[in-house]
Amino acid sequence: MRIAVTGGTGYLGSRLAGNLRDLGHDVRILSRSNGYDITRKAALKDAFRSCNVVFHLAALVQSRPDNKFREINVRSLQNVFEECEASQVERTIYLSSFTVFGPSRNVPHNETSLPIRYSFFHDYDRTKYEGLQVAREWKQRIPLDIVYPGVIYGPGPLTEGNILTYLLRRWYCTRLAALPAMGRPVWNFVFIDDVVEGLVLHLSRGAGEDFVLGGDNRDLRELAETFRKVSGRRMLILPIPQTLFLLSSYLEDLQSRLRHTPPLVLPSTSRFFVCDWRLSSQKAETILGYSPRSLEDGLEATWKWMSRELID
Repeated sequence: MRIAVTGGTGYLGSRLAGNLRDLGHDVRILSRSNGYDITRKAALKDAFRSCNVVFHLAALVQSRPDNKFREINVRSLQNVFEECEASQVERTIYLSSFTVFGPSRNVPHNETSLPIRYSFFHDYDRTKYEGLQVAREWKQRIPLDIVYPGVIYGPGPLTEGNILTYLLRRWYCTRLAALPAMGRPVWNFVFIDDVVEGLVLHLSRGAGEDFVLGGDNRDLRELAETFRKVSGRRMLILPIPQTLFLLSSYLEDLQSRLRHTPPLVLPSTSRFFVCDWRLSSQKAETILGYSPRSLEDGLEATWKWMSRELID
């Protein structure tokens, strides 16, 4: 098949594009670095022509406020869908985000649990939710599927799209894992190759199905303890109360500005980190045969890569 991947040079997109090429597909990568600006619809016209499938992964992912969030995550999404319709693309697969569901409390979210939300944690969260509303409207017009991944981690550049691996490296280097809200928040952790596998499996289904592609629901203390075990690193795991975590976010903000590195957490986004983000991938497991690895196996694979590529 001829497949276009927007965001094809990014953390997840580059991994997906490489996998699709290994499977023999004709893959067209779209990114600003190779001349495709999704904020301009005209740039998509040639890219989508004669494509069977479009994977739309491009998005602005960062913690700091930016007036480009809505332009990229909402208006450019509209551009992609309009050009998919004009080019008669047979299948469009849009990568949404686990954040659109809002905090999960005690019940894991699935494809049907999409609440109406009025408050948001940050601009990324808000614009991904707005983008989801655009996508749900377009499902009535084009063959469109929506995919909701969990918190992705694993090999790849340490950008804000791979913030969890960035966090693991910091834990290793500082020998300290400070855990917000006493380490109790439960997140859904999914290894990057499992998300890629799920997206590829998605191609085997007819259009019209949406899927959550997640992994293990584990609390932050389990994350730290598992990483300490697989890395063999002597490391202090320090659960801290929410108030202290908020105070530490001011120091994180200052350090990231001075070092020109991605911030792990900012004062304006600290509430996001103390919430539960549980997901259920039961539908994908049943219908697609999706089988994500455990957190232990995923962190072991991540550590092998980190020790080879990141640790001096």
